[in-house]
Amino acid sequence: MSRRRRKHSEVQRSNGFMQVHREIYDSIAYRSLSFIDRAVLLHLLYHYIPNRSEVIGMSNRRLAREIGINKDTAGRALRKLESVGLITMIDESDWYQGTARSYRLTFMTYQGRQPTDEWAEFQNGGPTTADKVTAISRQPRRFRRLAGSD
Repeated sequence: MSRRRRKHSEVQRSNGFMQVHREIYDSIAYRSLSFIDRAVLLHLLYHYIPNRSEVIGMSNRRLAREIGINKDTAGRALRKLESVGLITMIDESDWYQGTARSYRLTFMTYQGRQPTDEWAEFQNGGPTTADKVTAISRQPRRFRRLAGSD
């Protein structure tokens, strides 16, 4: 009996891809973020292009418009991402020149250098809330029996 070979088909997409490493996903810094903060991080990651666009120019108003939140909420999310060490501000905004703040992702390469990984130094302080959970990989699986099934 002969073996059938499976075709390894790769999906070809024109716009590239984004990735978040499991080390970051399982970190305390990432787990301390709210869903809006995570959406903002994902949107900043969307604008990051290695070796071409590593600095992300983003104002609160532009971010709010692009992901559909209030500009004040966008500002709080950017400050939270900066406080946990996932992003760092590179340049401050300049109203006279019409430039927005620019950020870099600390877990991605920047100007040919390795990531600084400032998020790894974040210590989760304060009480645990619903959005500060333990890593999924460390949670035991629980199975529930359905009524009437044996």
